[in-house]
Parts: sequence; C-alpha cells; structure tokens
Amino acid sequence: MKNKTQKFDSKEEYFIKNGGVLLEKLAALSKGKEVGGHLKILSQEEIKKATNNYDPHLIFVRLREAYVYKAVLDDRLVFIKTPAKLGPNPELADLFLTELSVLMALHHENLNTAYGCCLETYIPMIVYPYKLRSKECTVLHRYLHGDLLLKWKNRLIVVTQVAYALSYMHNALSKPVVHRDVKSSGILIDSLFNVILANVAYSVSITPGKNDERFPVHGTPGYIDPEYTATQEVTEKCDVYSFGVLMLEVLTGMNPSEMARCGRDLVGEFVSKAETSEGFKEMIDADVLEEGDNNMNMIELQRFCRLALKCVANKGEECPSMISVVEELWEMMHTR
Repeated sequence: MKNKTQKFDSKEEYFIKNGGVLLEKLAALSKGKEVGGHLKILSQEEIKKATNNYDPHLIFVRLREAYVYKAVLDDRLVFIKTPAKLGPNPELADLFLTELSVLMALHHENLNTAYGCCLETYIPMIVYPYKLRSKECTVLHRYLHGDLLLKWKNRLIVVTQVAYALSYMHNALSKPVVHRDVKSSGILIDSLFNVILANVAYSVSITPGKNDERFPVHGTPGYIDPEYTATQEVTEKCDVYSFGVLMLEVLTGMNPSEMARCGRDLVGEFVSKAETSEGFKEMIDADVLEEGDNNMNMIELQRFCRLALKCVANKGEECPSMISVVEELWEMMHTR
C-alpha cells in the first residue's frame, strides 16, 4: 500500500492503477493459466514520437471515441490505438483495458495481438503489431460500401477467416469469450485478402448455462442480436447472429448499420424477399451477379444464404455453433 508520506505524480498513479486492473482482468480470463507473449511497456513520449505528436494524417481509422494510427515503432509497422480525447473517462479506460487483456489472452492469426501499451495516461493506449502480409490494407466495409471491388470467391475467403477467429474466441479458453461487436468496419483486410478481426473492447467472458449474468447491450445497430437486446443475456449466439448479418451484408452489398439508422432491418428485408427465386436474385449484390449467373454459382450463393439464415434464427438454441459454421464455409471453399 502507498505510504501516507509518499507522493506519486499522475503518470505513476495511472501506471499503478491501470497495471493492477489489467492483471485482474487477465486473471479472470486465463483462470490461472499462464498468458503467453510479452507486452512492451511504452511511455507517453514514445507514443507521441511514433504518431508524430498524434498527427491526424497518420490516422488509419476513426472509431466512436478512439483513433487508430498506422505508424512505425521500433523499426516495425504497428497500429496504435489512442482515445480521441486524453482526459478522464472511466468507462473508456475500462474498455481499453478489457481489449488489452483479451488480446494478451487470445492468440490467433485472424485476431489482433498486443505488442505493447502505455499505462501512464488515464486511458491506456494500445499498440498492435501489423500482422497482415501486405502493407496495403483497409477495412472490409470499404470493399462492400466504398470504392473497392471484392469478387465473390474473395468474399467467401474473408468471411471464413472471420468465422475462424470467432470460433477460436468461443473455444480457446476455459470460458467462451464473446466479441459483441462483429461488423464489417471492424474487420481489417489487406490486398492479399488476409483478415484480422479487431475491436474486441466490448468482449466479455461468460459461463455457459449461467442464465443470471446480464450485460448492458453493446454493439452496432443493425448487427445486434434481438434476443440479446430483449434479455441482456450474453451467449455465443450474440456473435453468431452478428456474423449472420455480416454474411448477408457480404451477399447483398447492403449496409446494416445505415439501414438501422433509417428504421430498416437487413435480416427482415432479406427474409421477406428471398422466399422466391426472383426475390433472392433481387437481393444479391449486382457485382456478385455480374461475375456469372451460371447454375453452379447460384447453388453456392443459395447454400451461403441458407447458412446465414441459420445464424440469424430468432431463438439462440436454433443457431449453429461457430465451429459448425467454419466447417460449412470450409466445405464451400473446397468444393468450388
């Protein structure tokens, strides 16, 4: 305990507090198991230098209350996540520490990894190694709704990698870790179509079968499981549903979050129109249809559609596990 006569400056106070909370979160996630990897502890000055004093030109993506910079640190390409505002914000500080603990506990090729962090600010800052194989990268959202084209075979590859990451999160530790914010703008993709599932700040570790655990609803409108909204109970189904919405987004090219802002629902609209073959074709992204309207291609699209609709079933017990989803997608990829 701190001696009454001992004085810490704010950096030391934040460092001690953030370090203690991080250790608590790691212990809860790992259940006493050793957490692999090493975390580089960085000073605020090192973060400032790497981001060129938080140069806005280095911002890779702007999140709700944070910026992610693409920068160079220790002669290697990294992403650095900082709060948009450096002032006190207890809720945001907890989100950053949650993300950091999850990144330290989980290690998968399609998930972000923690390279380092700065704990001496009120809200910790996170450094991720650049794990993608190509130096050029963006988010999946830009391919689906921006100025980049993504062929169907590559859409299938991307979706399968996201499914791998979620399946790992649900099964790697003694208790499932539920992402709670799966969306196209949180999926990094490089020019070789390698994928990183990011934004794990809203992740929670759950105890299967324990129905009295309730968590405030978090996520992005348009992707959130309605059953979770109604009950506040977090299960793996929350991610399965969001993943199903992502599959429909990839299939149709429609933007779930934009639709939600206008009072529309991608799942509801797709289900109502896809009952007929003409309605199904009407819902498919024109870029996908233009690749070839042969019978084999339509069979694959219909199979993909059926899997997506299983994921967005009304009741959680009717949904497949992410392991089953991975198996189905893998089979689709290897029987093309």
